[in-house]
Amino acid sequence: MIDANTIAATMQVPCMVSSDMQQQMELWENLYQNKTGWQKKRVKPMRLPAAIVRELKRLTMTEFSASVQDTELDGILQKTIPVLRRSLDFGLAMGGMLLKPYFSGGVLVDMVPQNAYLPVNYTDAACDAVICPEELAVGKTYYTRLEYHVYDRAKQTHTISQRCFRSGMPGTLGTECSLTEVPAWADLLPEKTYENVQRPLFAVFQTPDSNNIDPASPLGVSVYGDAVGFLRDADVHWERILWELESSERAIDASEDLFRYKDGKPVLPKGRERMFRSYEKTDGKTFINTFSPEVRDTSYFNALNQILRRIENAVGLAYGTLSEVSDVDKTAEEVRTSKQRSFVRVSDLQSNLRTALDDLVYGMQYYRDYYANRTQTPAKLSCTFGDGVLEDADKEFQRRLQMVSAGLYRKEQFVMWYFGCDEKKAAEYLPTENGDGGLFGGDA
Repeated sequence: MIDANTIAATMQVPCMVSSDMQQQMELWENLYQNKTGWQKKRVKPMRLPAAIVRELKRLTMTEFSASVQDTELDGILQKTIPVLRRSLDFGLAMGGMLLKPYFSGGVLVDMVPQNAYLPVNYTDAACDAVICPEELAVGKTYYTRLEYHVYDRAKQTHTISQRCFRSGMPGTLGTECSLTEVPAWADLLPEKTYENVQRPLFAVFQTPDSNNIDPASPLGVSVYGDAVGFLRDADVHWERILWELESSERAIDASEDLFRYKDGKPVLPKGRERMFRSYEKTDGKTFINTFSPEVRDTSYFNALNQILRRIENAVGLAYGTLSEVSDVDKTAEEVRTSKQRSFVRVSDLQSNLRTALDDLVYGMQYYRDYYANRTQTPAKLSCTFGDGVLEDADKEFQRRLQMVSAGLYRKEQFVMWYFGCDEKKAAEYLPTENGDGGLFGGDA
């Protein structure tokens, strides 16, 4: 993206993206794409940022469903949801994203990551204006379109203006030109104002964490923003483990006279060239030795596991998500605290996503109705994320068991839930008529 300050100065608007935020977003993007500043010939990243993002997305979206009562609008929404699932990865990595509906023969939606748009104005913590740059290369000429959205709460209008720039170098604006120079943009109006708009015709999703990079910035931060140092430690230590295993690899050292020769060189056993190493005689004596040092893998892996636990704590994941599960269940209280951290993290993400989707549906309906020249009651979004992922299994077990004891829940249903089986199979687990055996140790 072209420098935010350049865009802001050109559009004569305040720049709300500091240089520190631009640098951090570049770092987050590189980490997500497995391009680290500490990556060297031997230090190979473990791809933890992408793993963190995928896990948080999985926890957030596993049981997600959304719909609107309007059949036509619901069809548009259902086509958008798969795009949302794919785009959410980068949105979580970059700290947020813009969900921007538009009309082109029908209602479509663009998903713009936080590092690819410029917020301009916020009112009551809600974003009212954004600039969305789009770059296009035509031969050796580089065009940039600046799409400026402004929502006026007092007038209840939403204005979209378009400006086009031409340059001989990528990443620069150059000089302003007409939209008609680019065939793909030739039909766009330089300015269009929509009236009777109750809220901005775009939606903003942000991660729930406060911005500790630039406290004055309204932008979100990456879900792994607080773990960058630990991510580096994990990559470097992983390289140490690989080197320990490689350098401790068993080998057989033998004097050259124990091998056959071809073209003046010793011929090592076929398929075992890596194991055998030939040396000149020592003091003229034939020798053969086995190199098999003790591997210090336990201590190395324990250290890596501690680093992974620190990453889990920093990003809001339960212990055992990235680290070894066998090393984490220390006490019941520790387990509950660890899981609660994940519950809160995912709940906050779901809440912010629900709000963004509600705003998105409003924008989609406005464009649909505007270009169809019709007026309808605002469609209501029905959105659920389920509770299977966030469910505390122990608490749910006790809750249902108490309902059984109180006569409010059938034993068969309890067994079906616990074992995930049908009613016929559940009957096999229940006590007999004589009360012998069974889960409840009493009469059925």
